[in-house]
Amino acid sequence: MDPVSIGLALGPLGLYLLYIGKINLFHHPVLLNGTRDIFVLGAGLSGMIFVGPYHLLMPPAAMIRFGTLVWLLLAVLYALCLILLSSKLYPRLIIYNMTEQQLRPVLTTTMHRLGWDHRWDENVLTILNHGIQLEMDFFSPLKNITLRRTSALQSRGSWQRLEHILRAELQLVQVEPNRPGKLLFWGGVLILSGCGMWIIFDPSQLVYSIF
Repeated sequence: MDPVSIGLALGPLGLYLLYIGKINLFHHPVLLNGTRDIFVLGAGLSGMIFVGPYHLLMPPAAMIRFGTLVWLLLAVLYALCLILLSSKLYPRLIIYNMTEQQLRPVLTTTMHRLGWDHRWDENVLTILNHGIQLEMDFFSPLKNITLRRTSALQSRGSWQRLEHILRAELQLVQVEPNRPGKLLFWGGVLILSGCGMWIIFDPSQLVYSIF
């Protein structure tokens, strides 16, 4: 495989690992909504999608007719697929670098401070006066928590308000950096360095791939 294909396939993945590793090394939790999380993951996998399935299944007639413009059309199609996927999923909030034992008191304290009527049922939180019911799903290897809506009949506006309030609250919480974040960060550095070194030590292949 030529250096350009390797760079296109692994470059976005390396950047994704750098990003996820970095936010896991912060001294405070980081909150992403479901839409942003899908687009970040989609961007990280985009290189392999374009070099793999898109390249293999590319109709020769489309390449002849549209030339390099066909890649722009495929990029738009890929973005539309991500938008469709995010719109079909229930709203969710992903919190990086935090355990369930750390998050539950923060949620309870915030509910009391705002005067929101709520109740806990194991890992399910119901906010009665805002029509929100969420389930906490904890992924222990990376200290990530997903707050997932339990039903379709909930207000998107209430979820957006909860997102803004919770993001501000988490900025005030101090936590230890997540150790696996170092592996993700340096994994991204290794991938990007490898792609760069391949191009540096064999620039003729780069020129051949482009022209």
